[in-house]
Amino acid sequence: MSPSYGAWSDRVETAPVADVGVLAGDGALMVIAPHPDDETIACSALLLDAARRKRPVVIVAVTDGEGSHRKSAAVPPRRLAQIRVGEQLAAVEALGCGHAEWLRLGLPDGASRWHPGRLAAVDPLVEKCRQRGVTAIAAPHPDDPHPDHHAAAELALDLQARLPQLRILFYEVWTCRLDRKAPFRQDDLTPFRVATDREAKRRALAFHASQLGQVVPDDPTGFTLPEWFVTLHDSAFERLSWLHMPGEAPGPAHFDAIYSASPDPWEVRTSPYERGKRDAARALLGDARFDHALEAGCGEGCLAGDLLANGQARRATGIDQAADIIQRARNAAPQGLRLVQGRLPDDLPEGPYDLVIFSELLYYLPEKELERLAGLTRRQMVPGAAMLIVSYLGDTETPLDARAGADFFTALFGPELQPVARRSAERFRIDLLRWRP
Repeated sequence: MSPSYGAWSDRVETAPVADVGVLAGDGALMVIAPHPDDETIACSALLLDAARRKRPVVIVAVTDGEGSHRKSAAVPPRRLAQIRVGEQLAAVEALGCGHAEWLRLGLPDGASRWHPGRLAAVDPLVEKCRQRGVTAIAAPHPDDPHPDHHAAAELALDLQARLPQLRILFYEVWTCRLDRKAPFRQDDLTPFRVATDREAKRRALAFHASQLGQVVPDDPTGFTLPEWFVTLHDSAFERLSWLHMPGEAPGPAHFDAIYSASPDPWEVRTSPYERGKRDAARALLGDARFDHALEAGCGEGCLAGDLLANGQARRATGIDQAADIIQRARNAAPQGLRLVQGRLPDDLPEGPYDLVIFSELLYYLPEKELERLAGLTRRQMVPGAAMLIVSYLGDTETPLDARAGADFFTALFGPELQPVARRSAERFRIDLLRWRP
């Protein structure tokens, strides 16, 4: 039996309230809107955040919405399309994204899914994503009940098939009409709630006057947004779901093979990159002193050992899945360092910890395991604990790249995990965060 919409809604009710900018990443945002007004109804948080961050925005208008009042003689379809395009431009500008770049596909309202222009749009949109440095695409959930919404979702999936590192964020417009028993795609999704500015959203939605019954005088059977629907979407939060990245991360055998070929494949004690990364991590922690640090993905435990040697930690625990490397490291481990062989998330050593370090690890775990790891980590941290996420920015050959892994994991904690500082270099990024439950 397929998972139901009711089960999904229950998940959303307890989903983390994530920083919407973290979900979108550092690059440009592309919003795929099936009709003028969908971007305002369900993506206001993304657009408001993009305005605050001066993020480049590309809005793909699949249709111009000419089909909402088909029986009107006073406002025929072509004229209605012009009106709705103007409403959409004004609403997006009201959300602070007057700088957005528009790509209007002009597909037929109600029939875009079957129009050849839907497929023809993929190549130019792939090129636009590359040109603009798009990191995230927002599109309707595939089960949002309208064929144009299905077309927009399929377009986003086609783009990710060509550019696998794109983050897909599904939004929901009309899912609220589904029966709780209706089948609903969710196994490969992680739900989040994102905060929006209700007043700004109301001002933007008011520009969609044609859909509020204020423009077309002679089609009483035409479409207008129902009052219950407007009330439902007049919320402090919007729904976004993260589509799990395609592909599989390397398993334990991958690392066993690497270590069997060389006892020190990354030259952790001598490489300028490795030394520079550890120095940057210690510098980011500054003068703080910790009672018990955890280094997950510790390898030989060099970073944890440096913290002990420099008095930044009184004791430390390291965990790595490579049995040989852990055994070798135990023979040379400094006093105060405990080394554990195991695989995360299930083997996370018990704390409590006031410093947790993830050393070039998170992107080797799929999103479902990262969800479990976040829950287990939360139980092992003391209030006020620091978290350090160390990420290698080169090709990791994993579905999640370094930035996406760090951002997704951070988002799972919601506002309880607060950013403190970031150190970026050509080949690594280090995020310092503070957990304040």
